[in-house]
Amino acid sequence: MSVYKPKNSPYFHFDFVWKGRRFHGSTGAKTKREALRAEEAERAKARNGGAARLPITLDEACGLYQDRVEDLPSWSTARYMLAALIQGLGAATLLSEITQRQLLHYFSGRRNGRTNGSVNREIEVCRAMWRWAGKARYDVGEMPDWGALLLKVPNRAPRELSTTEETALFGEIRADLYAFCEFALKTGWRKSEVIGLRWSDVDLGARTAGTKIKGGDVVRRPLTQDMLVIIANQPKVGPFIFTYAAARTKPAFTDKLGRKQPARKKGERYPMTETVIRRPWKAALEAAGVENFRFHDLRHTRGTRILRATGNLAAAKEALKHRSIKTTLRYAHATDNDVRNALDASDSKSRESTPEPEKTRNLST
Repeated sequence: MSVYKPKNSPYFHFDFVWKGRRFHGSTGAKTKREALRAEEAERAKARNGGAARLPITLDEACGLYQDRVEDLPSWSTARYMLAALIQGLGAATLLSEITQRQLLHYFSGRRNGRTNGSVNREIEVCRAMWRWAGKARYDVGEMPDWGALLLKVPNRAPRELSTTEETALFGEIRADLYAFCEFALKTGWRKSEVIGLRWSDVDLGARTAGTKIKGGDVVRRPLTQDMLVIIANQPKVGPFIFTYAAARTKPAFTDKLGRKQPARKKGERYPMTETVIRRPWKAALEAAGVENFRFHDLRHTRGTRILRATGNLAAAKEALKHRSIKTTLRYAHATDNDVRNALDASDSKSRESTPEPEKTRNLST
């Protein structure tokens, strides 16, 4: 920042160039810290054609974004990502002062123990927060080059659970979490949608349930008899259908993200959370010998099975509540056996339809 204190003046002055034009004058501030703030306000005016935008700190911008999205199923994940960002860059740091280089350094550090895809999701949350602050007419500085921050993610074929793997995996799932996992597989719903399902959402007479899907829309979804049986067998211990039994007694505490966590008593049931399922799910995968399979792949598996059983792409799209048919095509992929059977079928069809070649005449006779 180019602030300086001229001789014979009690105030700091600013002097900078923006798009070939020089801006200079008194900040009216007697301390360097106040002068830097005043200079940033002048830079904001220059960037916005003379109209001043209010500065906003990283913490304030994250709070502004929370007001917009905290009712969405994805907020619990976005919250810890933004909390990590605040811890890494500083709550009081102005958005307009955060540079591309700082973001590159920060997200490079986030790769430790995380996949590139996971880091990219953090970048996308950060981008959404930044843009929302800009739309609210705060000074966010020069918009970062988000595309340059995104990491390369190799194409990964959607993973489908085979029937053998399904038997092995569900044989290892903890008893109080079994119904939750089974419902996720049978419905193809996202994990957050199953977690958020309430008793008041279910209409037994119509055999439907209302769920809040990605993006915040609330939709009605049909329930099969198997799904209704799973729901009916859950103990009613609160507003949410799926709960878990506490493995041990522990007092109330505040977690790393500042969230107040209530006390737990061993054996009693509490609403399901993202954190509760994480370790038992990993343990079940290892015990069953199922590799390279995420909880979200239960959704991939359901989409593939619907398409294979019915051949109806529109039905698969509606069951999974995708906005675009392209997304359904990505989830409901063809397996090696599907391709092998298609190749065999086309080969046999070709042999039936191809005429025998005519015998070559002997032109010498």
